[in-house]
Parts: sequence; structure tokens; C-alpha cells
Amino acid sequence: MKYDRLTLKAQEAFQEADSIQNKYNHATMDSDHYLLALLRQPDGVIPPLFDRLGVDRAALEQDLEQLLTKKAK
Repeated sequence: MKYDRLTLKAQEAFQEADSIQNKYNHATMDSDHYLLALLRQPDGVIPPLFDRLGVDRAALEQDLEQLLTKKAK
């Protein structure tokens, strides 16, 4: 993948997803890592979108963190 062709926000999300992957000592990055990274972007498009949909972002983040804790390392 050519990261330089992505938007700045997408590049930042991939960097954060990589940090999350490393935090949990996972061998590969998957959608759970990326979704958590997108949810944590304070000025990204995902947080307000989920808010408009009525998603409890704090609960979703907590669920994702629990899921990541249980994944094989």
C-alpha cells in the first residue's frame, strides 16, 4: 500500500493502529486496531458520524480494547 497516497487523517489512523497493534503485541494489524484508531481521532470523521448514529463510543472503545486483549499474540 502506498501510504503517501492516503489522506493525512488516514495516515495518522494507520500510525495509531500500528501503535495499538504494538501495545498488544499482535503480529498483524486488522480492522479492530484500525477502528479503535479511527474512534480516537478527535477531529476525524468517524467520531461525529458514530455520535449521529447514536453509538456509545466509550463503550465501543472499551469493547474493542477487551477484544484486543483476548486476541492471540
